[in-house]
Amino acid sequence: MGLLEGESWDDYMNKEVYVTYDNGQTGFLGKVMDYNDNFVMVENKEGEQFEIKYPHVYGKWVLEDW
Repeated sequence: MGLLEGESWDDYMNKEVYVTYDNGQTGFLGKVMDYNDNFVMVENKEGEQFEIKYPHVYGKWVLEDW
């Protein structure tokens, strides 16, 4: 996901994001738990954590704009 100007991953810590590998055709909502230079750690509603590469994580503002 390209962060908006002035945003950082800190703005998304413990907040809900959308994870999708196919431009929104399928995916899931999760919460950002951690991040580094290579991935975002996202926790799904079942409590499982996944390392997701940045281009596949979207802030919920993207969903509202669609």
